[in-house]
Amino acid sequence: MLSEDKGVKKNIVRIRQGNKEETTDIIAREIELSIYVNQKKIIRLYCSPGNYKFLGAGFLFSTGILASKEDILLIETNHNSVNIITKNSILSAEYINYLSSEINSKHQVKKLSIKNTDMLGSLVLKYSIVFTLMAEMQNKAEFFKESGSVHSCGLANRNGIILLFAEDISRYNTIDRILGESLLKDINTSDKIILTSCRITSGIIKKIIQTGISIVISRSAVTDCAINMAHRNNITLIGFARNERMNIYSHPERIIL
Repeated sequence: MLSEDKGVKKNIVRIRQGNKEETTDIIAREIELSIYVNQKKIIRLYCSPGNYKFLGAGFLFSTGILASKEDILLIETNHNSVNIITKNSILSAEYINYLSSEINSKHQVKKLSIKNTDMLGSLVLKYSIVFTLMAEMQNKAEFFKESGSVHSCGLANRNGIILLFAEDISRYNTIDRILGESLLKDINTSDKIILTSCRITSGIIKKIIQTGISIVISRSAVTDCAINMAHRNNITLIGFARNERMNIYSHPERIIL
């Protein structure tokens, strides 16, 4: 039974063993949560629903704002925010402002202007190449084979060749590594494909929008916000691309049999 607070049903196109069908799938929900300290907004996170007080307190503790549980006087939560009231002696207003700017500069996905991607509708990809690319990315994931603790990302062309590859403990970092390398090496990304091992959230899609890339393929799941953003920005979003199957969540016309 679907829990409405944790997942939603979405219409998708599924390809299995060369056959295309329309069906529905359960998609993980993604929540925008604002964390406040003494009514001062520190950061906005994207997360799964529930247990906001644990997430809020844990984030503040891990970033050094809170030294211990004793620093907390009260935790207030609602559907999209958590406010942690601390002892007055713990944080001054000036220190909260400083921490807010420092944390956001490191953690927050910046809101950038969205590029017009209408011209990218001509990029199409044969479905068999999707599986070829994902298998090749797995072969390149040497450190993951050793540690099992990193995400993988690649930049590929429509001919099934991986041009760039990166691994990192953070899925956001793997995307940034690929985009930074393509930028410094003057690689045109408008006709390229992003491959990743990680779950695709709106934060991932926001980064990719800036490049003009129109096909994103993951071995893992996607969130509802990522699907909505991909739809709006003319991006073909593919998840669970493994074992000769895949789910196409947006703009399936780019994938041909």
